[in-house]
Amino acid sequence: MDDLDSLWNDAADYGADGEVPEGTPSGVEQLASLLRVHNSAMGGGLGFALEVNEPFRVRRAIDAMRYFGLPAPADLLEDVLRRSLIGESADSWTDDFYDLVDDELVRGAFKAKAAEVPADFGRG
Repeated sequence: MDDLDSLWNDAADYGADGEVPEGTPSGVEQLASLLRVHNSAMGGGLGFALEVNEPFRVRRAIDAMRYFGLPAPADLLEDVLRRSLIGESADSWTDDFYDLVDDELVRGAFKAKAAEVPADFGRG
């Protein structure tokens, strides 16, 4: 396992826990926010993700998607969050979300950002 895999695993754990330890590099914190909502959506759909994640956590994931250069899923998630807050179901947007983002895309965006700005990930 290389250091990027270790960072990914740490971020996934922090995302699942919902808390990032103080002193965690900003890029890992961003990844944790993204993975928390992304993994919820991939496991149970957008309705589930919005049910188990408070709006502030979803907004953090939206910001993290933009940080990682994923504007299309960020825009969709932002729209779905807005609609859900006025009572619309998020479930009808799940397939659209799945079409825009998957684990490989997120992992690729993470690796690209870690190479672009290694200091954000506590590297070099």
